[in-house]
Amino acid sequence: MRKPVIYLFSPRPVRSVVRVSLVNAWSFSAVYPSVPIKDSELGQSIAWDVNTHEDHSLTTTTGTRVSYLFWEAEPNTGASPSPPPSPRNTVVPFDPLFPQINNENSVVLRASQAAEYLDKALSALCLSVEARTSFITYWLPSILKYDYVALHFLPQASYEHAAPLDVEPKPDIVTRVFMLFTRVCEDELVEWEGALTRAFENVDIWKGIVGVDGHKATDEGLFRVLEWGGMEVAR
Repeated sequence: MRKPVIYLFSPRPVRSVVRVSLVNAWSFSAVYPSVPIKDSELGQSIAWDVNTHEDHSLTTTTGTRVSYLFWEAEPNTGASPSPPPSPRNTVVPFDPLFPQINNENSVVLRASQAAEYLDKALSALCLSVEARTSFITYWLPSILKYDYVALHFLPQASYEHAAPLDVEPKPDIVTRVFMLFTRVCEDELVEWEGALTRAFENVDIWKGIVGVDGHKATDEGLFRVLEWGGMEVAR
């Protein structure tokens, strides 16, 4: 999993603690600004203590000023799989060891069309111009290695199972956008007909799938948290 970054947008300066926890299937591989990584039986966790500013930058207690908080993680291939959800649980927890991207939940595009599609989809998911640009320019080199790719944005509730995010004081809105993508070979396209068709649907479908509150996510009078990241799924 690569480059989840966390933005804090507050209408006025506020001191905030941001915590990220991981299930045992993941371990932190990089963190910036640097903070201690704590281990427990449930998994690893980190916490940043920051002050927000009106220009949306953040300052840590050590004086480091940043645009966002950054973390990356690697899968622990020897970890036990996450337990299956309760039969009454309608949310399927995301398991980093067994990421699911398939004909039923994704779109398939020519890699050369991915940047344009992502810009529209990320705009629908309420990412700012800067966040969209950072997202696309980070992932595009990996996508362009292939002729075709499948893309899927995780439901926030599913992603939260693998990497809980806690912010104090509690934000008015938290938006977490996490993309899975995988290579699709040309001779496999017949197996991805649904995903190929879905690529021509309105990108607003992702707003409902991810679970984004567009009104709150763009309300500059609210304390808002935005995170984006992604993961290439090997096939």
